[in-house]
Amino acid sequence: MIPSLRDELTGASRPGLPPFVLLLPRGWASVPPTREAFSDLAARTSAVLRSAHRPDLDAQFRSILDRAAEEFLRREPVRLIYPADVPADELFPLSITAIRLTAPGGGPLDPHVVALRRDRGARTLGDDGVLLRWEEEHTHRVPGGEVSVRSFDYLVAVPGTQRCEALLFSAVVPSAAAGERLDDETVRAAGVLADAIMSTFRWSGA
Repeated sequence: MIPSLRDELTGASRPGLPPFVLLLPRGWASVPPTREAFSDLAARTSAVLRSAHRPDLDAQFRSILDRAAEEFLRREPVRLIYPADVPADELFPLSITAIRLTAPGGGPLDPHVVALRRDRGARTLGDDGVLLRWEEEHTHRVPGGEVSVRSFDYLVAVPGTQRCEALLFSAVVPSAAAGERLDDETVRAAGVLADAIMSTFRWSGA
């Protein structure tokens, strides 16, 4: 891992993340977070919307993807996970990002976890207690109107950091745009798929 400018100026450095494993559906890819990867994701999303004869939604979702890419790449991005080679009739409008989080001031993330449980209804995924899961709806203003997305979020502590660092996975599906909402069944299916993928998470060698 190349130290950041901040690390070089302060003399601090952090070890790289331990490798982790996720089992993905056929045709899905886990790639380094780059603008090119987001461009590919945007192109595939556009293809689905064009096939549904919704060029209006295409423009709005491209706008929100551009904004999401800017925000994601400004943080500590780890991976971008999305359906990269899936037939159009099987393509699901879901993508997953992973970023590295550090507690403010270098302390443990435990108070943040307590707040997530209290304020956002976060609960552990599965019986092993490794992943904390919650979901939220976000609405964004874009040229031509508003777009809402549902996010399914998962937090996992990074080993060896005394719970001061974590990975945050966010699985996002568009839920409303141009005055229309994605049906509840499809949104629920997105959550089921995200949970199924994230339930396979493990630290390599663990």
